[in-house]
Amino acid sequence: MKRPSRGAFGARGRPAPRGTRPPRPGEIQPAGPRSRVAYRPDRATPAPDEEPAQPLVRFRHVHKIYRVADTGVVALAGVDLDIERGEFLMVVGPSGSGKSTILNLTGGLDRASAGEVLVEGRDLGRLGDEELTRYRRDMVGFVWQGTARNLVPYLSLRENVRLPLLAQGQRAHRSRIEELLGVVGLAERARHRPNELSGGEQQRAAIAVALANMPPLLLADEPTAELDTASADRVLSAFRDVNREFGSTIVMVTHDLVAAARGDRMVRVRDGRLAREALVIEGPAQDGQMHLPDQAVRLLRGGEVEAEVQDDEVRLRRRHERGQGRRG
Repeated sequence: MKRPSRGAFGARGRPAPRGTRPPRPGEIQPAGPRSRVAYRPDRATPAPDEEPAQPLVRFRHVHKIYRVADTGVVALAGVDLDIERGEFLMVVGPSGSGKSTILNLTGGLDRASAGEVLVEGRDLGRLGDEELTRYRRDMVGFVWQGTARNLVPYLSLRENVRLPLLAQGQRAHRSRIEELLGVVGLAERARHRPNELSGGEQQRAAIAVALANMPPLLLADEPTAELDTASADRVLSAFRDVNREFGSTIVMVTHDLVAAARGDRMVRVRDGRLAREALVIEGPAQDGQMHLPDQAVRLLRGGEVEAEVQDDEVRLRRRHERGQGRRG
């Protein structure tokens, strides 16, 4: 499926492919089959002679306050966050922490009370209503928790995937629709209606619908919350396949830490603030070693490193920082 390059909002095309860089020196013995390493992104700086890539989405000192009767409820309190192109980002936190607000602001469904939400360098808060509608149509695909919100019940899967294309004025090529359904493992169910599918199949179909016009951003709000373990695993695998196949940037909100481990990076939200960021590291190679992500290598280079192993993560720090309480 070939697509022209994408420029400003409203132009059709494919998001930039995920860049790959060779691993750099920096290895640790594994603490388990899959670990998370906390890091401080504000202290990570690009290596010499390396031009930093522009993030697709940037939150800059973002505040969001909802008014309930005569009371102001703070949903976000000064959030700074970069989301890279092609990244699979997991946003976790308790109910009411502000994680869904991050999703809504990124998707142009709401506006920040203060601060900037930038997508491809443009401040969503400065867009008019029509521009914001075009942004949602052309730049963002949504997958919601409730399956009834994602699919038109009286249309087949093929017709559901065709619908966003028709709304955008594109020709709905059957081969393109079949490819999207194939990526999420539903090519043989194209003629079925949503009520003839399981909950997991409906959510995978919703992913295909969200990708119909090839938006660079795919936003998912608790897509596995109502699914059993096996169905949730297949849905998460479908998201990962889409991320790798099309280079889509995915932002997923979830309560499930097991699901969150399937992303590239995890941010925890508590009381409207980012509490911690962590990188997901793939399991060890056959030689028993794991390569650290570039951000962690830049942060920890230039000294001896020690590891603190916990149940679900590994914290790294320079040896001389032991008494300072810094997370590596």
